[in-house]
Amino acid sequence: MNIQEFISYAKEQEFTNIQIIEETSNEIEVSYIDDKLENNNSSYNNSYSIKAEKNNKTVKMNTDYLDKNIVDYLLLKIDNEDSNYEDEYLTDSTNNNNLSVNKVEIESHLDMLKDVYKYKEKYTNIKSIQTDLYGSADKKRIVNSNSVDMSTANESYNFYCEVLVEEGDKLVSHSNSSLKTKIKDIDIKKIVEQTIEEAELMINKKELKTGKYNIVLSSSVAGSILSKIMSGIHANAIREKTSIYVDKKDKNIANDKITIIEDPRNDKYPGVELFDNDGIQTTKKNIVEKGILKTYLYNIKEAKLANTTSTGNAFDGIGTRNMYITPGDKSKEELFKTMKDGLYITDYMGSSGTSVNVSTGSISLQIFGFVIEDGKMKCGFEPCVMTTTFNELLHSVEEVGEDLEFYNFSSASPELYIKNISVAGK
Repeated sequence: MNIQEFISYAKEQEFTNIQIIEETSNEIEVSYIDDKLENNNSSYNNSYSIKAEKNNKTVKMNTDYLDKNIVDYLLLKIDNEDSNYEDEYLTDSTNNNNLSVNKVEIESHLDMLKDVYKYKEKYTNIKSIQTDLYGSADKKRIVNSNSVDMSTANESYNFYCEVLVEEGDKLVSHSNSSLKTKIKDIDIKKIVEQTIEEAELMINKKELKTGKYNIVLSSSVAGSILSKIMSGIHANAIREKTSIYVDKKDKNIANDKITIIEDPRNDKYPGVELFDNDGIQTTKKNIVEKGILKTYLYNIKEAKLANTTSTGNAFDGIGTRNMYITPGDKSKEELFKTMKDGLYITDYMGSSGTSVNVSTGSISLQIFGFVIEDGKMKCGFEPCVMTTTFNELLHSVEEVGEDLEFYNFSSASPELYIKNISVAGK
């Protein structure tokens, strides 16, 4: 049964509204450890998200196929619904389209992937090199009983490199990755060489004394922390009063160097979505403008509860696509020179179960990275704990870097130079 047949049958069963989101995904993944092929997989997946309305009630479900039994199950489910929650359905069919999805293409980079192990000849202390190249082409199509039939599509490529370096009794693992919308933009050689050079620096680690440090957060760390902080402006967290950002709309939450934008329709970035999982069209918006919180983020359900309109952020409940801190004008190397002495944080993990806490605004992370001396990366440092708060972190940003790098579809940030952050070391 195709989508239109499914909708017609649902109408016969007296559903007044029905909307289907069809998602298709083509994926390829190739992995090497040194010169040995470890993984070579491809897959095709197809699934449907359905929402339907009858007698002023809404029912939702996910399925891998469409047939009459699914409609019958929806009838049974909606008869047992206690809620009178009514959803919204797209009505504007003027922007209907039928986007195509490009074939995932990674063959042009496979020779470079195979040859990475040859770096072991140049760098004799390399124990192993693991590389992984992943390509995905995704399409989401929304069709409903109001004659809407529109699509959104994206393509992305992710390269991952992990190097294991051995020197005497010291063994260090270090990794880097790159996520791009075009495979031609992934520079395998540059990433591998950077990972090797950083891994060799990390072999020798310095023990840090407890104190206040100037830090530079790498793009990956800054983007990840940003995503966790911004979950505090999701409407459900505001409604349940489990966020420090309750009653903070139109108020200062960061210094004026911080502007945070969500731009889900920009195909230069990997999280392209023309509409969210509720079927609401996405828009570019300033979430934080020069430190001022401009909006909370809503899906349809939370918008109805708050008597407002959806912001088009129905992703995994409520989420973002292509959200980022706007870049500044300094390279990573220039940030190091400006900082002169401090720490470059390249990775972290949760510490003592606290990690990034939206309810209290506290941050406690076990951090990894490099010591910066006289504006240059000197060596690694032993794992230690960084403690701060949302307020302190966002108000202590001195400079925002120029290189905006996405490592996921949700959020990204350039490097951030931040002053006087507490680090617990020796």
